[in-house]
Amino acid sequence: MSVHWGWWLAAVAVALGSATTLPRRGGGRRMRSLVWVLAAVVVAYPLLQAGARAGVSWLYTAAPAALADRLMPSRGVLGLAHYQGKAGQALDALLAAAAGAAALARGLAAWRAAPTWRRRARAAWQHPLSRALRGGLLLAGLAFAGYNAWLHAQFVRPHPVFYTDCRKVWGHRGHPEPPDIPENTIASYRRAFDLGAPGVEMDVRYDPDRREYFIGRYDRGQAPPPGQRLLLQDVFAALGDRGYFWLDTKTIRYLNATQAQQAAADMSALLDAYDLRERAIIESDRPGNLVYFAQAGLHTSYWVFNIDETTFPTTPWGQWWALVQVKRNYIQGGFSAISMDRRFYTPLVAWMLRGARIHLFTVDAIQELQSLTARPEVRVILTNTDRYDITACP
Repeated sequence: MSVHWGWWLAAVAVALGSATTLPRRGGGRRMRSLVWVLAAVVVAYPLLQAGARAGVSWLYTAAPAALADRLMPSRGVLGLAHYQGKAGQALDALLAAAAGAAALARGLAAWRAAPTWRRRARAAWQHPLSRALRGGLLLAGLAFAGYNAWLHAQFVRPHPVFYTDCRKVWGHRGHPEPPDIPENTIASYRRAFDLGAPGVEMDVRYDPDRREYFIGRYDRGQAPPPGQRLLLQDVFAALGDRGYFWLDTKTIRYLNATQAQQAAADMSALLDAYDLRERAIIESDRPGNLVYFAQAGLHTSYWVFNIDETTFPTTPWGQWWALVQVKRNYIQGGFSAISMDRRFYTPLVAWMLRGARIHLFTVDAIQELQSLTARPEVRVILTNTDRYDITACP
């Protein structure tokens, strides 16, 4: 989070140049005051950067936990530099906006200062280039609207239906109760089912060399040796008749195409062996590999935006473009659902993904669970609580 001196000096030149050359007859006192305020913001940019750096550092390290968690929900995942970078990006945008607004105001004032500005405006509006520009914008707008309509029509075409029960709250990694019941264990999954959860989520890895699925949240290369692994087939043998299973397959993203096809075949055989084809859904954020599971006739959930803010666009345009790609992948893959962190299920995301079945994680607040459960497009919600009684049933 440092000052870009060249960029700042250019913005200062634009802003101060606009302020000092503003026509006296052009915009009145208010316009001149506005331009000078914008110029002052540009000039004070290094001080604003220093203040933002100090403020972000205080929020990250010394602010009350409730405030810090609200403003920086992924502090446990992301470092201070990430949030300082976000603040720096916001101030860079403010700098550009202030300098641009000052130049625009100066131009508008100069235009209004001309005695024949209305005649010039009419002439400019009727100029062939102006007409061509308006026509081009109209065609671009129609093309944009048409593409979005076509994409949405493809998006809402029927996809495989995985889960339709009105009991939507499932156990996140089962229902751990440390230290006696660790997460991602048979005891944890059993505890969730005993408390009334209709389904459980579990972290699953695939070993392409041994062609086996096993349980665990291990970083790549840190899995336990084969003899110490909890195999997925052991979970199914113990609990396969209890309910539904959300299989967060951690390592599908690292497989090549041949390995992914083999993984899909092995998963298909495993689910068939325990009659779970209709009660298990495989999740991954790599649509190119997840499609092999969908082609094998398995239920699949396309995980979008991963788990931290760095993967979630900060601008409406960026979000729209990211969601267009999500919709394309969903259409091409024929997936059963789209899953994501609850923080990213914003109104724009919900509107863009309307028509898809949504799986969300991880929600613990009771009121939020109740609110999300009532939404028909939300089919599964993971929780760390025991509120499996919250339901959309009449």
